[in-house]
Amino acid sequence: MSGRHAVKSSKKPLIIVICAVVLVAIIVAAIILFMNLSGKNNNSATTVPTTATSTTANNTDPAQNVSTSASETTQPSSESSEVSQEPTEQGYTSESSSDDGNIVVPTISGEEQKPKFSATLIPYYAKDENTSAEYSLKDLFGSAYSGGGLTFNEDGTFIDGITSSSVNSGAYIVEGDSVVITYSNDKNVIATVTEWNGDVPSEITVNYGGIVVSFK
Repeated sequence: MSGRHAVKSSKKPLIIVICAVVLVAIIVAAIILFMNLSGKNNNSATTVPTTATSTTANNTDPAQNVSTSASETTQPSSESSEVSQEPTEQGYTSESSSDDGNIVVPTISGEEQKPKFSATLIPYYAKDENTSAEYSLKDLFGSAYSGGGLTFNEDGTFIDGITSSSVNSGAYIVEGDSVVITYSNDKNVIATVTEWNGDVPSEITVNYGGIVVSFK
């Protein structure tokens, strides 16, 4: 009897070991299955931002194309404005302001006014009014001297394009042998007509602070 009990008791540890191995195997299998499922979930989660990023990148490309084309269309307008300000041999091509026709030009001598005229007169000689010494036009008007002149229009307006730094304009009247010039900033200048071509002055002189400049 004692021998049979010994055999039965020796089988119990073996059964326990087998159960433990099976239990460990189940646990390992469960862990592997869980890790596989987690890996699939992570892969599906990471693909979503990638798709969104590529979509965003594609959406920004048209905006960049639109901004580029818009900047390209604005360039010709800036170039054309620069061209319109360049002086020509006859002075500036810019038109006088629409307000110049409303400028009131004061009468100086009270003589009968003569018709307005159309002409461009260019400065060609300058001298000191006291010593008659010749004076450089570039020294008088500075480095901005462009070679332009005074352009008179038949509507009574004028454009001063002598310098390239700015284009001044205003209105004028003709009294006797004087052309009374009033700038848009209310500055008055009197030009003396020294030579006529019919009713049109062909040569004038203007006194700039003691320097007499001849135009023709």
